[in-house]
This record gives sequence, C-alpha cells and structure tokens, in this order.
Amino acid sequence: MKIKLTIILLSIISISLSALTLDEAKKLALKNNPDLLAQQQATKASKNNLWQAYLNLIPSASLTGNYLKYDEPVLMGPEPVEESKSYGYSITQPVFNGGKIWLGARMANDGHKISKESLKNKTISTLVDVESKYFKVLENQILLEISQKDLLSSQTNVEIAQIRFDAGTLSKAEFLQLQSELAGKEVTRIQIENLYQISLLELANFLQIDKVTELTEIPIESHQPILDKLSKKSLSELNEMINMIINIGLENNPSLKMSEISVNTNKKSLLMAGGNFLPSVNLQYSNNWAKYDFQDDYHESGQIGINLSIPIFPLVDNGLEVAKANHNLKQSKYALETISDGVKLSLQSSLINLVAAAKTVISSKLAMEFSKETYDQMKERFTYGIITANDLLSAEVMFTSAQNQYTTSFYNFLRIKSTLQLLIGIEDPQILEEILNN
Repeated sequence: MKIKLTIILLSIISISLSALTLDEAKKLALKNNPDLLAQQQATKASKNNLWQAYLNLIPSASLTGNYLKYDEPVLMGPEPVEESKSYGYSITQPVFNGGKIWLGARMANDGHKISKESLKNKTISTLVDVESKYFKVLENQILLEISQKDLLSSQTNVEIAQIRFDAGTLSKAEFLQLQSELAGKEVTRIQIENLYQISLLELANFLQIDKVTELTEIPIESHQPILDKLSKKSLSELNEMINMIINIGLENNPSLKMSEISVNTNKKSLLMAGGNFLPSVNLQYSNNWAKYDFQDDYHESGQIGINLSIPIFPLVDNGLEVAKANHNLKQSKYALETISDGVKLSLQSSLINLVAAAKTVISSKLAMEFSKETYDQMKERFTYGIITANDLLSAEVMFTSAQNQYTTSFYNFLRIKSTLQLLIGIEDPQILEEILNN
C-alpha cells in the first residue's frame, strides 16, 4: 500500500512540474479565452435567429376563450341571458408578402453563415495569438539565458583583467572599461528578466490560468528541413507556391467569405425593397364555439378568408428604399473587390517575408558560429596579453549580438508562419507545412 501511495504521489508531482506544451496551451485557449467564448455564444444566437425566421414560413395559430357574466339578465332571443361562453382557434398562413418572409429567412441564413465565419476567424486568430505569446516567452527565456551566460563570461574577463592589472600588464583605463561593461550587462540581464516575467504573465492571462512556470522548448532542429528548403528558394521560384497559397486563401479566408456573403445579403435586401410595391396575401381560417347559459350545446361557426393588401402610398418612400438597397449592394461589391485584392497582397507578402525570414535564420546561424569562434580566440589572446580590452569587448559584443539575432530571427520566422496560416484561413497547420515542403 505504501509503495502504491508513493507512486501516486510521485505521479502527481511529476504532472504538476511538467512543462506546458504548445498543444496544451492551444487547448486551454480554445476552452477558456473569453473573446472566443463570446463569439461562440453569438454564433449560437444567430442560429436561433435563423430558426425563428424559418418558423415565420409556417402557419401561425392562436387559441381564444371568452366568458361573460352580466350584472342583470339580458334578453337574447326568447330567453334572458345571465352569462355566455365561447372558445375557438384561428390559423393564419402567409401566402405572399412581397417575398419578405422568405427573403428574411434567407438573410437570417446569411447572418448565421457570417457568424460561423467570424467564429472560424476568431478560432484561428486565438490559436495564432497563443503561438505568438508562447514563442515570446521562449524567445525571452533564451535571450535571458544568453544574457546570463554573457554576464558570467564578462565576470570571468574582469577576473582575468584583475590579475593582469595587478601584474602591471593592463592599464587602469582598460580595467575600468571591462568593469563598466560588466555593470552594463547586469542591467541588461535585469531588463530581459523583467520582459520574460511579463511575457509569462501575458500568456497565463490569455489562457485564463493562474500562472505559467515552464514551457516545453521548440527545438530549431525540428524546423531545420523547412528552413533549408525555403532559404534555397529564389523569389522567381515562388510563383507556383504563391498561386497555390492564394487559391487556398481565396477559398478559405474568413474575412473574404464574410464579404462574399454580405454581397448576397444585399442582393436579397434589394429584392425585399422591391417587394414593397407588391401585394400581400394571407390565408386565414378560424372556428368558434359559443353558447348562452340557457343553451345545452355550443353553437359552432367557422370561416375561411383571404386577406389581400395592395400598397398605394407612400410610393416615394418605397422608391427611396430600393435606391438605398441598390447603393448598399454596389458598396458591398466594391468592398469585396478591395478585400480580395488585400488578401492576395497579404498572402504574397507573407510568403515572401517567410522566405526572407528563413534566409535570415540560416545566415544568422552562420554568423553566430563564426563570432563564437572569434570570441573564443580573442579571450585566449586577452589572457596572454596579446590584445587590448577594447578588442576583447568588440568580439564579445559581436558574439552576443549574433546569438540574439539568431534567436530573434528564428521566432520571427515562426510568427510569420502563424500569420500566414491566419491569412489562409485554415486551422490545421499541417496543410501549410505540406505546401511549404513542396
């Protein structure tokens, strides 16, 4: 029993100390993010509006009941009446109302489609925001590690400089220069640590959890194949990939889909405005049962009728309504054209930026490797007094800058890829991976 209890406790501890993965962060965001939850409720409400609009197409029915008690008997025929009772029902079926009911239902359907596209857009943007905040934490974490290592290296250099200064082989000015550099790096470390803690808080707030302590790292090696492939592509070789991405984007981009639906809705609004000039026809049937207190049985009466209404005035208002709907339709068409051009341009720009970012990652990696080798040689030379403190500091700054550039360029590549996925309008990142690997 003690062994089983120990195993359970160890399992709980290991779970609590396990790092948060990117997939887990996405699941938490989809479950907890308030903006996404609000949009989900809005989509459900639009579905209720759709059903309500469809119900207007079917007959409506009502039940009636009436009971009268007279203060004094009233003569109704041969007998005085003290009370009367009646009940009945009526059914109304819209036959034709200028197309308003049917078009209203179709417009409600368009509204529901727009709401679903808006939910899709919010879902993808939520996933992209999670990735961006997750990447920011990892980026700041690595920058903090670089800063801490740089600080330790600077401390070592100051210790070596102290030995050389005591031995008289290093000037006081050079010694003070190294000490000043050490103090500046301590300030940089504090600033980066502050940015790291803030990024953790932002991620936890976005996920609606108490805190985030540790994240699972994203190894650069897992993205190396696609980095190598994209970095070798020239801009002239991207035409086929650009066309493929544009086709998928035009098919799936939520903003573009919403604009297309808006055009269709305005077409229906124009038809509905034109329907104001047409007559309205409704079929009605009713049946009633009534009796007075002196009668033994209820007397039944039913009627069926057609209500016809023809609009005559004001014709000017109806005409202005048609003109207004026509202008709205033209406006939505121009807006669709603008959004379509914007989506195409954004997709092209994002893909070109992604290729440029991949090239930057590869180049910055080489720069980091060369600067590290240079810095190692400079440290050894400084130890033996071959170079000055200024030469050492220049090599140190170059190496630190190269490390920061490599880290920033990699996570910038990931962020651009996430943005491209949002523009395409797909939730499955594997689809984009397959396109980029072609």
